[in-house]
Amino acid sequence: MTNLDSICYRETIERKIQSHIRVIQVMLYLSVAIFTFLGTMWGFPMLVLSLGTLFFTWYFMGLAKVSYEYRLDGAMLTVLRHSGTRTRPKTEDFLHMDLKKLVVLADEGVDILDDAEAASKAAVPRRITYDVSAHDADRGCAVAYCMGTGPEEGRWLKVYMQVTPGLLSYLNMICRDKVHIYVEGE
Repeated sequence: MTNLDSICYRETIERKIQSHIRVIQVMLYLSVAIFTFLGTMWGFPMLVLSLGTLFFTWYFMGLAKVSYEYRLDGAMLTVLRHSGTRTRPKTEDFLHMDLKKLVVLADEGVDILDDAEAASKAAVPRRITYDVSAHDADRGCAVAYCMGTGPEEGRWLKVYMQVTPGLLSYLNMICRDKVHIYVEGE
């Protein structure tokens, strides 16, 4: 039997950049090319537009690249959200989940989630939903239902998350009969 206080696990999940963001990125780079071409004819004003658009694209893509860091310390799962550019990174303390208050954790769409979904949907005050998964259709995600802690005390939490084999082994250790997930080895 492992002591829960000795559990310490860290993992980073990169969020997939959605296709509409990539389209915006291509359009911005195309604008830079057009402004640069027009700059050969009209000079300095187009240079300002070209460099301004290039800087904005760099900043925009820095904000679009998001990763979630899962930190498991004992029975407390904390999720940090990392975004921003390399020179100005932004880290946000996003979610705290006490696994002792976990109701159920299962793959998305499984029947075992129906009771928790109904109970959390009918709850007053309303439940809080977090999506800290990779947002990738090729990688399935899991759904966790638990009761909130701290400022979310007394509220249901519904959390979409990416469960990997390493995290799954600790979740099974902490919440034995509440985890219903099958994750293939990576």
